[in-house]
Amino acid sequence: MKIMTFNLKDDGLNIFSNWKKRLEGFATLIETEKPDIIGTQEMTYKAKKLLKKILESKNLKYTFYGKSRSRNNLIFDEYNCILVSEKIPIISSHTYSLSDTPLIPKTKFINDKFPRIITYVETKDFYIYNTHLSNKVNENKLLQLKCITNLLKKDKPIIITGDFNLGTTKLKNFCENNDLIDTTKNIGKTFTTKKQIYHLDHILVNKKIKYENPTKHNFKYKKIYISDHFPVSVDIKKISN
Repeated sequence: MKIMTFNLKDDGLNIFSNWKKRLEGFATLIETEKPDIIGTQEMTYKAKKLLKKILESKNLKYTFYGKSRSRNNLIFDEYNCILVSEKIPIISSHTYSLSDTPLIPKTKFINDKFPRIITYVETKDFYIYNTHLSNKVNENKLLQLKCITNLLKKDKPIIITGDFNLGTTKLKNFCENNDLIDTTKNIGKTFTTKKQIYHLDHILVNKKIKYENPTKHNFKYKKIYISDHFPVSVDIKKISN
């Protein structure tokens, strides 16, 4: 089973962002790599609709799970959608706010510009979570991590995908506190631009999950990168309960 995480780079207001071409490229990568589950970040309502259409045109059958952070479908209303191949049965799914009141939509910590969210889906064998932490206030990132820790279900093995916007030490501490392994810790920076040297995109698993082939996809479509982040994937070989 292949798990992928990808920050799409939102289409926003930038008319030069090539977002339609980039989504076509993402669909081509999906067609090639055939991931079973994809955690996405910076997917807007407009991009979600178009990506669904493109995938359907290629007969790629995925269900999109997750609600947006502000529930209003506006330009910057991010979905952390989890795309699941239709061959994988899903038991449940939910989107939480990363805040002091995670059950209440649209809530956030003080100093967060936007609400931040985490979405999970449950299969018979595991849970997979997907998130995108704040990119500004370090104190808020720690609060968001604490919130995630409190939300994680413990009755099955866990996978977490996301853009964590974190340095190595803070993510290492989060993994140690939750008995998780960073499968992608050695893949290097995950930005496509030369100026950015950071590794922000990760796939975490707990120790009941055996994995191989952590990969950073240095992929271009029609001579352009499909985001300012590289897609990242790992192959899950065995899940023990």
